[in-house]
Amino acid sequence: MSQLKRYIILIVVLPVLALMNHSCFEGLNDFTYDGSTVVEFSHLSYIPDGADWVSVGSYWSATITGNVDDAPLQVSLVGPQRTEPVEIGYYIADQVYRDKEENKLKLEQPAHDEWELYETTAVAGTDYNILDGGIIIIPAKSSFGLLSIELTPTAERTLYIVLEAGDVAPSENYKIFRLNIEP
Repeated sequence: MSQLKRYIILIVVLPVLALMNHSCFEGLNDFTYDGSTVVEFSHLSYIPDGADWVSVGSYWSATITGNVDDAPLQVSLVGPQRTEPVEIGYYIADQVYRDKEENKLKLEQPAHDEWELYETTAVAGTDYNILDGGIIIIPAKSSFGLLSIELTPTAERTLYIVLEAGDVAPSENYKIFRLNIEP
């Protein structure tokens, strides 16, 4: 009789526990983004052979070695896809600040003393050439666009690429990209 009681308890208790446990995980597989639409540098960019891709803090960074005819860096649309193409401008910043407290790159000097100054050392026309006129196009009904740049480094150099507000504003956390280039 005690074995029959165990089976009855298992038959009754296990489904109840499963239902209770399932309610704890509601929404776990809901990946719907409901924030404002932004663009940002993607960690999924295609980087040519010889590249080393790393993420540092709250900004993206890549190292590319050698001459590369077209090093496309991927920019993501975070939010619903658009029925029209999205245009995003970008530029190479002369300098950026690394806020050590937040471990983020910023365009403005932080108000506190915990920061470092980083400068672009690559020379336009010598170490790199922008191939897309400083405009990234995310095609209609797509979530990704490419920034295209030709790399001809003469020495170890760094560029700080900054997304500008266009059809969509850039994400504050991922609007600056550090590109290290080496011969």
